[in-house]
Parts: sequence; C-alpha cells; structure tokens
Amino acid sequence: MKKNGKICIIMTMIILVGVFIFFKNDAQIEDNIQVISKSENENIHTANDENKEYKEEENKKTENKNIESLKKSITIFISGQVNEPGVVTIESDKRLADAVDLLGGFTDEADLNKINLAMKIEDEKHYIIPKLGEDLDESNGGESLTTNDTSLQTENNKVNINTATLNELDILPGVGEATATKIINYRDENGKFNAIEEIKNVNGIGDKKYENIKDMISIN
Repeated sequence: MKKNGKICIIMTMIILVGVFIFFKNDAQIEDNIQVISKSENENIHTANDENKEYKEEENKKTENKNIESLKKSITIFISGQVNEPGVVTIESDKRLADAVDLLGGFTDEADLNKINLAMKIEDEKHYIIPKLGEDLDESNGGESLTTNDTSLQTENNKVNINTATLNELDILPGVGEATATKIINYRDENGKFNAIEEIKNVNGIGDKKYENIKDMISIN
C-alpha cells in the first residue's frame, strides 16, 4: 500500500509539472502574438501617415498651381462706349465687367444688351462696347465684339483713316461720333491724309488722343 501511495504522489507531481509547463508556453506564445500584432499596427500607422503627408503635399502643389494660373495677367484692348477706352492689363480670372471698371465704366450710351458682361476675357483681344442703336457684327453668340469680326477697312488690323466709315472711326479710343464726323469732314475738305500725324489737324484730336490711337491707324 505504501508503495502504491508513493506512485500516486509521483504521478500527481508529474501531472502538475506538465500543466505548469503547458500554461507557461501558452503565455509566451500569446506574448509573441501581441508583439507581432503591435509591430504590424505600427507599420500600418506609419504607412498611413506617410500617405497622408504625400496627399497633403500634392494638394498644396495643386492649389499653388491654381493660384498661379488665376493670378496670370493678360492684356486686352477695349473701345467704344467706355469712359476711358484703351489697353488694360488685368488678372486672367477676371470678367469683361471688371476690365471695363478699370477704364472708368460705361458711357450713358452703351448698349449693354448686346454684350455679356460676365464673359471670360482672352489675352490680346479687342472688345468693342456698342452704342445704343449701333449695328455691329457680333461674334460668339453676341458675347463679344472684336475688330476681327467687323467690316473695318484696315491694314494689319489698323483703321484706314482715309477710307474708314463713321462707325469704323468711332471704335478708336477717345473718338466718338462727333470726332469721327470731324475726321470725315476734314478728309472731304482737304483730301486724303498723307501721314497719320495729320489727323492732329482735326479739331478735337490733340497730342494725348493721338498717342492713344497712332498704333491703330494707317493711311493706306
């Protein structure tokens, strides 16, 4: 009996040792899994942070490009029924109404129903603001009037002051209907202009007005 008792005690101790070893190994495996999981999570977070920074940097580049594009300046020429006809430089995102404002706004005789004040303006274009009752050829569905679309008698897009009609002379900066009539009357009385400078002989055209139109007129 004593022998059997000893055997039972030994077996019990072996079982207890086995259970202890089993739980110890299980705990180590669980710790290893947690370490691996933590490492993977850190890698995922790092990758996400890098991706976020990359997207933010690309967005900033795109915004900067858009801002630079919007701030690009263009130069256009506006004549007709504006208070200060001439060449104006303005940011490319502006509209026709903004450009006219820089030239003192419209005259009381401007026919605003024939133009689209909200239209986008293009570099190196000539926009003509028509007078009430004036019949000018229109382009782009009535959105703009340019020298390229009218029946002007020109040389290299210049107004021929020896043959131009009243409406054709009227588009020159600072030359309204009254001054255009004086030019035609002077031409009828004195013959053709021999030089563009001779247009200063017309009453109402001084040095300043001549400087504004000299690059836009010709004599043949």
